[in-house]
Amino acid sequence: MSIVVEALQRLPGVTPEAISTPPGNPYSDVASSRWSAAKIAFARDRKIIAGYEDNTFRPSRVVTRAELIAITRRAAEYAKTRRGQDAQLQVTQPVRQFLDLNGHWSEQVVTQMSGYCGVASPLNETGNTFAPNTGAQRNYAAAAVLRMYNCVSKP
Repeated sequence: MSIVVEALQRLPGVTPEAISTPPGNPYSDVASSRWSAAKIAFARDRKIIAGYEDNTFRPSRVVTRAELIAITRRAAEYAKTRRGQDAQLQVTQPVRQFLDLNGHWSEQVVTQMSGYCGVASPLNETGNTFAPNTGAQRNYAAAAVLRMYNCVSKP
């Protein structure tokens, strides 16, 4: 989550928004004193993240690859509006058909983001497997966020 907010703060041509400690706990399990509370509140307030139905965020839980891609899509849409552009994400390359997404809640968003500068890419960058329920490794998160950032940064 932190890497996504940091990328949004560095968009070309956009004045960074203030990220400050929230006045209260952003979620019932995220104290305002937590190191990431300000970024969590920032993302929540901009509808980049939503948390869980029980008003928790579960900050120590591993983010899956599918969840990461859903977050990057909402971040890209938010970033485009901040840059004065239409929030609609245009296909920039052929979409990938992953063999393990049929019926998965993330099928549409992962397919869409595979065609948006390759933000969603196969497990280990090869083949046709996405592995939506696998934890997102930091290197994959960094690559996906960088691809999203580069795509949003284009005029």
